[in-house]
Amino acid sequence: MDARDTYYSLMLTVRERFDAIEALQSATFLPFSRAEAAAFQGRKIVEAIAFGCLVAIENGLKQVPRDAKGQWNAEDIFNRLKSKGLTVLPSPSRIRSATDEEQQANNVKVTVEGIPERRLSHDDLIGIYKALHAWLHEVNPYVNQDHANFYAKKAPQLWENLQRLRLFVERHFISIHGEAFYCTLWDSQDNQTKVCSLTKSAA
Repeated sequence: MDARDTYYSLMLTVRERFDAIEALQSATFLPFSRAEAAAFQGRKIVEAIAFGCLVAIENGLKQVPRDAKGQWNAEDIFNRLKSKGLTVLPSPSRIRSATDEEQQANNVKVTVEGIPERRLSHDDLIGIYKALHAWLHEVNPYVNQDHANFYAKKAPQLWENLQRLRLFVERHFISIHGEAFYCTLWDSQDNQTKVCSLTKSAA
């Protein structure tokens, strides 16, 4: 697979995990069990985002840092990229028609417009990843009285973090060295996941 196909495969999996989370939210079994399963999906979503950053780097730089390529832990990947000054991350974005000024200045019909309020940093993603990890172990009775107590303390943050992740990647642009992907997890026309390659032309 080429880089676009690899990125598409990752984002299709992310979409399927969000669909699973949505189904869990409306399921009728115990709230703790639903939250626990959703957290597992969320942690894998963060890992897929980290892998997606590596694919975008490969697409733009034609290579992946060796000490990040073999990792599976999202925190380790993000920290390695930060240490190398590779700040590539999805940028929540929408595609809109270009204004008359943009058409004249850049010779384009559409433009990718960022949504700053939905952005997450490497540190934000690491924080979410760590918070999700708390759900992956059995509840320690010396720390929390029972599942209901744990759920009451942790569930609000869990559902908020999962929503933040969804808004972060549901429509996004990711670029390095002029090579980019634009992705929508739920296309407005046919509800399919789509990824297109974009190249920034030199002026």
